[in-house]
Amino acid sequence: MNARIIRSTLTALARMGVAEVCVAAGARNAPLISALMASEGVKIWSFFEERSAAFFALGRIQADRQPVAVLTTSGTAAAELLPAVIEAHYQGLPLVLVTADRPRRYRGTGAPQAIEQKDLFGSYVSACLDVEAGSHMSWPTRLDSMPLHINVCLDEPLDSVQEGIDFLTHHQSQLTKSGKLPPFMLSGEATALLVSGLHPTEAREVAPILASLGLPVIAEVTSNLWGSWQDRPPIDHLLLPAAESTFRTLKIAQIIRIGGIPSSRWWRDLENRPQIWVTNISRLSYSGLARTQNVQTLPWCALESLAKSKLLPAPIRPEKHSTHHWLKEFPVSEPAWMSSIMAEFQASDRIFIGNSLPIREMNLAAHGAGQGIEYYANRGANGIDGLVSTWLGVSASSRSSWLVVGDLSALYDLAAPWIMPQLPQGNRRLVVINNGGGKIFSRVSSLRALSDEARQVTENNHHLTFAPWAEMWGMGYVRATAPEHLQNLPDGAILIEVIPNAEQTEAFYAALSV
Repeated sequence: MNARIIRSTLTALARMGVAEVCVAAGARNAPLISALMASEGVKIWSFFEERSAAFFALGRIQADRQPVAVLTTSGTAAAELLPAVIEAHYQGLPLVLVTADRPRRYRGTGAPQAIEQKDLFGSYVSACLDVEAGSHMSWPTRLDSMPLHINVCLDEPLDSVQEGIDFLTHHQSQLTKSGKLPPFMLSGEATALLVSGLHPTEAREVAPILASLGLPVIAEVTSNLWGSWQDRPPIDHLLLPAAESTFRTLKIAQIIRIGGIPSSRWWRDLENRPQIWVTNISRLSYSGLARTQNVQTLPWCALESLAKSKLLPAPIRPEKHSTHHWLKEFPVSEPAWMSSIMAEFQASDRIFIGNSLPIREMNLAAHGAGQGIEYYANRGANGIDGLVSTWLGVSASSRSSWLVVGDLSALYDLAAPWIMPQLPQGNRRLVVINNGGGKIFSRVSSLRALSDEARQVTENNHHLTFAPWAEMWGMGYVRATAPEHLQNLPDGAILIEVIPNAEQTEAFYAALSV
């Protein structure tokens, strides 16, 4: 009976388009692993723990836009998936969770490895399919842009000799539903575009529309608009960095947001500025704002209507942006380090950006990028969980990639490099901005009145170095205290620990705020 439901589960995965499975092995899921190992047309990634496996799967989906499954054993192993499930939910990514379980009769008994796995992920999954021998199953024929949970109840004996399937023979084309377009309303006020969180293919789709509109485009680095590609329309003169100073110098009465939720403080402050019209065009249904007055959220197909919009007035353009002047004035401040790091990116590199300060400081330093450079980030729940693992998933189909994260983000994901020996050879540059703690909290205005003692706790100040981490996983190591230390890096996996100058960082932000 186990063999029957295992085969049914694998066939369902194949029909959903799954061609990669991240496996964290245990006794309860051993029969499923055996069947996978005997299968053809599926790539298996092996992990010793579930959290990294799930975030790695997330990275694979981000890069290749195909569903990926993660397979766990029973008990708390399944619970380790929750952070990645939340992130996948808010990014609209088809992460498939396959959790092995004990039979249903064990639920509520306190028996070993028998937690309540059914509906474990609540509203963060489109459905929980509870599979047990003898029960009728209706498998979905396609995956929505949400995670899916398949809980497979296996009874003993756990036969570890199982037959596999040929995944390729079951693959079906995944048809994308076309969204129904609600009424498209624009205020006719001075309008700017705010673009973030686009896959490179989406950026290529959006760029011609931006060129035809001729409006200023406040583009985060994750918009993937700063890079160049073949037949790229002329949009450089429209692009503005997503810095707070940009928003301050533009008199915006209407904003059209394309893509993901922006990282800027200005966007959050729109909650209290209902006079500014907000139109969201995204593959996700989230507006990113709690207010509803003068806010509309439209599906991706609304781009066609936007392209046909009547001429909208542009806000008054700012004078030449001053950020780059201060980047040169304070060359070892944190934002200037971002500029130096970006200068080292080569054609076709994949860049993954950490949350908190790194993404905001890279937005400050944004400038024209080389041919085919791609940017990725986990901007669903905006957390610092699993960033190293997600980057490694993104990098698995790239010859050269960079990760830029803060020190606390790196500490959150110390187990991530386990997977590196299974990855294709390539240049992987793991940049850790070590400023001795969570310095983003010093930039939050509402926290500036904290006592010194409370600030120590809030920022998690430390004196750690990351050299032993690099040694543990067999990575090269560079301690960078000057921009020239980023040059002439050897091939392979390198951990680059950047030590920014705290005094210059404070001086930079003080100058920028004037």
